[in-house]
Formats: sequence, C-alpha cells, structure tokens
Amino acid sequence: MIAAVLSDALAVYRRLIARSVAVAGIVFAVVSLADALAARAATATATLVSLLLALVGGLLVQGALVELVRDLHEGRPSAPVAAVVDRTRGRLGTLLGAALLYGIAVLAGFLALVVPGLVAIARFSLVVPAVVIERLGVREAFARSSRLVAGRTGAVLALVVVANVVTSAAAGLVTAAFGFLPAFLAIWLGGTVAGALAVPFEAHVLTVLYYLLTEPERPVLPDGPRGERRRSLGDGEPSA
Repeated sequence: MIAAVLSDALAVYRRLIARSVAVAGIVFAVVSLADALAARAATATATLVSLLLALVGGLLVQGALVELVRDLHEGRPSAPVAAVVDRTRGRLGTLLGAALLYGIAVLAGFLALVVPGLVAIARFSLVVPAVVIERLGVREAFARSSRLVAGRTGAVLALVVVANVVTSAAAGLVTAAFGFLPAFLAIWLGGTVAGALAVPFEAHVLTVLYYLLTEPERPVLPDGPRGERRRSLGDGEPSA
C-alpha cells in the first residue's frame, strides 16, 4: 500500500504543484512571520499566538489542498486559489475541533501506553478528508476515519510515518538553505518556502489514501491507471 499511495501522491503533487505551492505559500508566509516575530519577542504571549496561527494555518492548508485534489479527482476545472481557500474556510471550525480532539486522543494514547497513541495516529489520520469531502461533523469524521482504516492500521501508520519523515526532512533542508540570512529573515523566508514546498506532499498523501480506501477501483487521477487496488490496501473492506 505504501508504495502505491506515495506514487499516486507524487503524481498529484506534480500535477497540482503550482496551485499547491501558492495555497501553502500564502498561508505559511503569515504563519512563518508570526514565528519570526515570536522568536524576536521571546514572550509567552507571542509564542502562544504563533502556535495558534500555526495550527489554524496548517488546517486551512490541509483543507484547501484536499479541495484541490477533489476537483482533480472528479474531473472539474481547478478553482482559483482564493476560491479554494474560501471554500475551506467554512469548514475551519470543524477542522479545528477535529484537530484538538485528534491531539487529545493521541496524547492520551501515549500517556496510557505507546501503542494506543500510535493506533490513534493511524485510525484518525483521515479526519480532514472526511470533514472536507464528506462534510461531516467532528464525531462523524472520527468514526468515518476509523472505519476506513480498520484492518489496515499498521500499514496506514507506516505510511503516515514515512510521509512525515519525508516532509520533515525536505522542510529541514529547505529551511537550512536560508541559514545565511539574519535570524528573523531566515525563520520567515525559510519557513514560508519550506511550508509551501513540503507540506502539500503530506496532505496529498492522506487525500490519496482516502480515495484509495473509499474508491479502490477508481484512479485518483482521472487519467491514471485503474488496476486492482484492493489487494494493496490490506484485508479490510472500505466502509460506505
């Protein structure tokens, strides 16, 4: 499953690179500016504001990128970047609630035992696509994600870890390239470019996974190969 999802996600990334980078770049320019200001101010309030903007901005980017892939998957013309962000903004409250609940579930799992925390990461990894594509509420999105991942938890966890490692490594390399600049500019510009280039890939991985689990016989890209996907998705069956 991992190779199939990563391959499709890379194809989606290439197809949507201009729009994905534009969406993520606009949001992370604001988020990274807040990070740079927080680092300069070195106060608890500035740090809290920076973390809040990072959470909201990250969710806005993920949701908008899910919308981009949805348009591509369904064969619709790509909407303007502003329209995609606007469509996502209406689901931002639900996404924020889902993100907070996800964090609590993972943290509680790790405090109890490491394994439940890892299971939570995998079972609830598709909450954002469920909220954006199926327009579900927080509880319904968690239940939907859990049903989709059931029977494939280990494979999905491995996929999430690989995607996170790839994204973090790429972001780290990009950020390091700006190390010659003064600290404020290095944080702002480095964070903006790193977020714009690296974050979309991880978001595309999860959206591709969602479509492969919900529509295993239909290619994510309209002109992609069909083939039998179900065998590579483990022994669980997608839930309608």
